[in-house]
Amino acid sequence: MLVQDKRNARIAKSASNKDLVLSRDNFTGLNVESLKGSLSYFSYLHAKGEISDKTFEYLVRYACSIFIENEVEERVQDALERKLMQFWRSKLCILLESDISEMEASVYKADFSRILRSR
Repeated sequence: MLVQDKRNARIAKSASNKDLVLSRDNFTGLNVESLKGSLSYFSYLHAKGEISDKTFEYLVRYACSIFIENEVEERVQDALERKLMQFWRSKLCILLESDISEMEASVYKADFSRILRSR
């Protein structure tokens, strides 16, 4: 079950990386459901006596650490994407404005030289 939950986390991460838009709520929901499933399965194994108390504790800690890692990674990625887009928009606007003013100046010069040649 742990392998399956890790696989779900990897699928969710790769989907995010491939620009398949998973909303923040959907990702968190998937992550929470994955954690619940893992903890439920570990509790079942512990109740049946198939794993020791110490193993149960380690598995629960491991599942929770994966949950936290996925959530933090998703939030950091969202924040970095937002900041990168803000940066590009601000720099792109400045570049576009300067390019447009240069183009307008060259068009004006070309029009002026045409007028002079026609006289």
